[in-house]
Amino acid sequence: MIREYFNSPSENLIKFYEGLSHSSFGKKIHINNIDVSDLDEISSYDLAIFYLGDIKDIENLRKKIYSLEFGNWSLKLIDLGAFNQGNSKSDSLFGIQEIIRKLTNLGVYTLMIGGSQSDIDVYCKSFKSNDFTDVVSIDKFLGIGESIDKNESSNYLSRIILDENIKLSTFSNIGYLKHLNNTKKISLVDKFNFEILSLGQLKNDINEIEPITRNSEIINFSVEALKSNVINYKLTSPNGINSYEACLISKFMGQSIDCKISTINNIVHTLECYSIVSEMIWYVIDGFNSRYIDDFENHDEFKIYHTEIDGHNLKFLKSHISKRWWVEYVDDRIVSVKNNLIPCSKNDFKLSQQGTISDRILKRMRNKFV
Repeated sequence: MIREYFNSPSENLIKFYEGLSHSSFGKKIHINNIDVSDLDEISSYDLAIFYLGDIKDIENLRKKIYSLEFGNWSLKLIDLGAFNQGNSKSDSLFGIQEIIRKLTNLGVYTLMIGGSQSDIDVYCKSFKSNDFTDVVSIDKFLGIGESIDKNESSNYLSRIILDENIKLSTFSNIGYLKHLNNTKKISLVDKFNFEILSLGQLKNDINEIEPITRNSEIINFSVEALKSNVINYKLTSPNGINSYEACLISKFMGQSIDCKISTINNIVHTLECYSIVSEMIWYVIDGFNSRYIDDFENHDEFKIYHTEIDGHNLKFLKSHISKRWWVEYVDDRIVSVKNNLIPCSKNDFKLSQQGTISDRILKRMRNKFV
């Protein structure tokens, strides 16, 4: 049972809940230990939310979320509540792993609020040992550290790469700041054929994020990637993602067709931060509600384009329904299957028309076939 891992809400939160309007988010979802007392039917839910951190801070955040209006969604949602921290860090991480493993095995999308990106490697180990994992992190840092002795936010990617128990398919970073990551680290990440999108590239065309998140199993969003004035926290950078971009990226997270776990972490304890995080949660759910799985067996669903670049044949597919783009490397020696399709954008297709294979396609092809 996973119920034992969660704290009961305070009388203050229960009283707040009772005063909510009937159309509010809080009254339209199910809340553990308020209107739900039995988690035996957890598999009946589409999405589960739970929180890491101080209970008082968590309840302040939950009040913000509950006060929002419920969307036009056909989803069954449950708020599991605040995670009951163990006696040690290892006990807590074991409990989090058990919760994630239980929910994902039941097909319940997990939205975890709080904690730090330093524990992404633990989330990766929640999957089956033979599963390859695609990880995306929205973060101003790349997570490459000189030492992996300690479990830190500055070295989480290094630990994922070096951990023999994690089969990393690919990793992508969105929103890193060039002036906070030295060129050696940037070059090293590039050598692994990982896709990295700087803040400047994000600002140039935010829709380039969607192909990155589309097939990811784990998506992490560090709130410290936001501009300091968005969360009213001077210790982070004045350069960063704005509130509109944060909500759009959150929607992409929810829309990701393979994502099993989304995390929003490094939350600071300001009213501004609680406000934007509550909206980000809302848009993750909104994206999840609009998920669409393209049917590659139905050829009428796609417009197909062929391009040839230096003897390399590329087959681009554009869905009439989802409007998403995909690309396939056509080679008679390679059996064409869905797993060979690479998420891409219209810009990737336009580059191919000009005789250039985009970096995204090259890196994804190398990860698949090399």
